[in-house]
Amino acid sequence: MSISEIVNPVERVAVPAAEDPSAPEATSAPKVIAHVENQPESDAEKLKDSGCTDLFGRQSPEFLKERGNNAFRDADFVVACELYTTALSRLEFSDNDTLKAQLYANRAACHIALDQYDLAINDATDAILLDSVYMKAYLRRSTAYEKKGINQKACSDLEKAIQLDPSIESKYRSKVVKLKALAEKEFLKEKDEMIGKLKDLGNTLLGKVGLSLDNFKVNKDEATGSYNIQFQN
Repeated sequence: MSISEIVNPVERVAVPAAEDPSAPEATSAPKVIAHVENQPESDAEKLKDSGCTDLFGRQSPEFLKERGNNAFRDADFVVACELYTTALSRLEFSDNDTLKAQLYANRAACHIALDQYDLAINDATDAILLDSVYMKAYLRRSTAYEKKGINQKACSDLEKAIQLDPSIESKYRSKVVKLKALAEKEFLKEKDEMIGKLKDLGNTLLGKVGLSLDNFKVNKDEATGSYNIQFQN
């Protein structure tokens, strides 16, 4: 998934997740006023009266999330990340796991846009721990894994996202094929590296008694598929 796929405008009305899997999760509030800091004082008072602040005069987590979405839409990813973080801090003692998961997944999208892939993986994982069927969180983590070249995990997460929302299958079908091919190549490379390390270890141990792995020949029995090892000088 490219950065351009992630940076999508956030709609002012709630839309089904399948329509825009890469955009930040929007709150299902009936109305959102963007860029509060640029609004006239009278508008700020309206926001206060409309339930956007809590009993202590602080902006609500939901409203902070929408401000974060606006910042994300404007490609101000650092500010968006800070707003999502502040919203999460307001939910420290809340049992609203759905909102927490959305905030973590949205912050993961910010980290991806900022090339902070380890942080994105951590946030997406936290979102999944809170909501194990949250499709967007799997998409975000898949993207972060792909950016780090961890293709097996990227493919696994993408397949999980498609399983949760089959409507996105056509959009990501070619990427699944690509990731599977890269994952297979990655597996073969890791296998060769592991065999090489085991061979080095074996030669080190056998060297203590004047032998090496070259003194042993492995033969495959084509009839049974089994292997036998023969010693040779």
